[in-house]
Amino acid sequence: MPTIDLVRRSPITNTFRVAKIQGMFDVPRADESTFTIHANLPIEEKTWQIGLITGASGSGKSTIAKHLWPNVKTQGHHQWEAASLVDDFPEGMTPQDITLLLNSVGFSSTPAWLRPYRVLSTGQQFRADLARALAETPKGLVVFDEFTSTVDRTVAKAASNSVSRTIRREPTRQFVAVTCHKDVEEWLQPDWVYDTDTHKFTWGSKSRPQIALVIREGLREAWPIFRDHHYLTGKLSTSARVFLAYVDLGDGERLAGFFSILPSMGHKGWRRGHRTVVLPDFQGLGIGNRMIETVAELLWTREHLRFRATTSSPALVKHRLRHPKMWRLTSAPKMVPIPGATGVQTARNSSVGRLTTSWVYIPSDLRS
Repeated sequence: MPTIDLVRRSPITNTFRVAKIQGMFDVPRADESTFTIHANLPIEEKTWQIGLITGASGSGKSTIAKHLWPNVKTQGHHQWEAASLVDDFPEGMTPQDITLLLNSVGFSSTPAWLRPYRVLSTGQQFRADLARALAETPKGLVVFDEFTSTVDRTVAKAASNSVSRTIRREPTRQFVAVTCHKDVEEWLQPDWVYDTDTHKFTWGSKSRPQIALVIREGLREAWPIFRDHHYLTGKLSTSARVFLAYVDLGDGERLAGFFSILPSMGHKGWRRGHRTVVLPDFQGLGIGNRMIETVAELLWTREHLRFRATTSSPALVKHRLRHPKMWRLTSAPKMVPIPGATGVQTARNSSVGRLTTSWVYIPSDLRS
């Protein structure tokens, strides 16, 4: 059982300002300042993957983490120097590896991946730091200090939810979040929690809240809110039928996702996916897949229309492969070449030049 008894000492230099402050607040004169930590964390009693050390600032969280794992580099502050975010990841990672990892921490805005870290939003920078920490420690323990300290609480909830799922998919991983924000516990779902305010250690966690998702048919006028976050183009077909996703994480209903469909040419009674976007703050909650599947199910039950989709997103492909009763692969991954092109080129407005897969959604009452 790890028992921590630490006394941190730092000398006090008697300057004019120090003496003045001591006098103003009746602080006894002394030659040194001491900070004592006493804690019991029986983390060796059980197998675990995710831990949480939480409490007020200055209560000893970081000191405890460094004492327990002196040989583990505390993550959260990285050097970002490349002209694009993806080029700052370890050289041994393939573009697909980086894509899957960024998606796994809820950073799904492809255009932002091509920008340097310094121009990203605070929320995007936090998710990038999280992905980088996991990339640099593909197995073993990651200790992440100041977890969610720089982001708003919607991003904190979404990021906690996504990193929890990511860690638990790989049995060799462990993750310890060190933070003053206690609201992440129910979303991170740690195996153990140590609270430096109460000096209590507990196994288990609170139940994860349900994510209330409502899908409503909407108008094309909502597209400008989402278009800059789409990975292909900002254009929306004039024939697009629009659906909007609203999410309530306990702080009221908020617009979070956009999904549009088109008639599937040459396939009577079918519709196909057109644009799918989840706003950055809500990425990592699984909203995109739920939004698509909810609409696909509604099309069948209410209008007797079937749904098909073509995608090059590794995250969507991975999800659909995990749900073979819901999704049927109709076209395996293939590269559609750009006519007359040589070498590697990029097409922005179609599936040409991208590795694509095609899928058919199986409504619940048609599944065997």
